Amino acid sequence: MVSIQQVPDVDAATGLAVTYVAAHAPFSAYRADKLVGSIAGQIRRRHYAFAVRDGVVVGYIGWALCTPAIARKWLENNEAPTFEQCSQGDVLVVMVVIAEDRSAIYRLHAYIRKRYTGHAYMALRPARAERPVRRGRMGIVVKHPDRA
Repeated sequence: MVSIQQVPDVDAATGLAVTYVAAHAPFSAYRADKLVGSIAGQIRRRHYAFAVRDGVVVGYIGWALCTPAIARKWLENNEAPTFEQCSQGDVLVVMVVIAEDRSAIYRLHAYIRKRYTGHAYMALRPARAERPVRRGRMGIVVKHPDRA
């Protein structure tokens, strides 16, 4: 069974998260300073969670909370926000999601849906050329008008 956990010690959590995330594509190709800085910010803000099975990390999610304007500038124009601009706001910006299997992904998503039900969210999906910025509302399933 997969449990969702945070590590009380910031340094230990950062080391564990960086080690886990950097071992998986596409994050393994990211510049180390950008990856470590991003994850360290998530950990310091307590905007992260690990999926753990039998004492082993099998997933990670990290996010930011921004105002709608900051989230749009960040995801649509690549204007990186400050630490403070990621600390509070009405929009949950999903930054990193990675897991070993579907059950771990499901548990991570269930955790943030429960924690932020009703919040708007945005996420960047760079692998998708068409509509790379995904938008929605946490905990609410909305059928896309272009899909049957």
